[in-house]
Amino acid sequence: MTQPDASARCKWPMASVDPFAAAGFTGHPPSLIAAWNETDLAVGMASLSDAEIERLGRMQSERRRADMAGSFVVRRRLIADLTATRPGEVSITALSEGAPVLARPPGWSVTIANKDALTLVALDRAPAEIGADVEVMRRVNWKPMLAMTCSDREHAAFIEAFEGQPDAGEAFFRMWTLKEAALKSTQRGFRAGPKAVETNVDILAAPGEGRLFAFGARFQFWTALVGEAVVSLVRKQP
Repeated sequence: MTQPDASARCKWPMASVDPFAAAGFTGHPPSLIAAWNETDLAVGMASLSDAEIERLGRMQSERRRADMAGSFVVRRRLIADLTATRPGEVSITALSEGAPVLARPPGWSVTIANKDALTLVALDRAPAEIGADVEVMRRVNWKPMLAMTCSDREHAAFIEAFEGQPDAGEAFFRMWTLKEAALKSTQRGFRAGPKAVETNVDILAAPGEGRLFAFGARFQFWTALVGEAVVSLVRKQP
């Protein structure tokens, strides 16, 4: 396979960091976020699995292919850092619906998110149910998306609180990443139904931590900012 063009990488000149610890939070599952770089690709491309190479081969966009290849490499490095192993010892498989499974090292629940050049990884001791998501803030028409992802109550409350406000975009992406993270915790993603994840406007206005309700259960959540990216992490409470 031809190595992706590193010039396609989004501009995120950063080393790996725990975004939630950096925001001052504690008690969350161990997490790291990083952007891929040229060194990652040069060192790590040979370690990609056949399934990962096949997935890259199906991608038409050169930039998206580069970012995904970078994510495949970076996620191994981040997991190795979190588990005190080596990237070559990390083996990631997937369930039939696409959720990642950490085959090696064993004993961990894993969640992985990537957007543009960024990759976010969080781990917790199995059988914890965790999920994480990252979105780069950008101009979007979020009103139609509310109807697809929110209950009627959520939809009305969000419009009342944020329509016309300068922070509406950030609030929307915080809602989106919280819902996506909770959906990932089920290992079914959007198939589990985003309207089943209840968010309140008071947790959307700024980074924070707290509780939300989804799928008949309560979840702890943490949200933070990494530059222009919103990151969220959830863990189902026992």
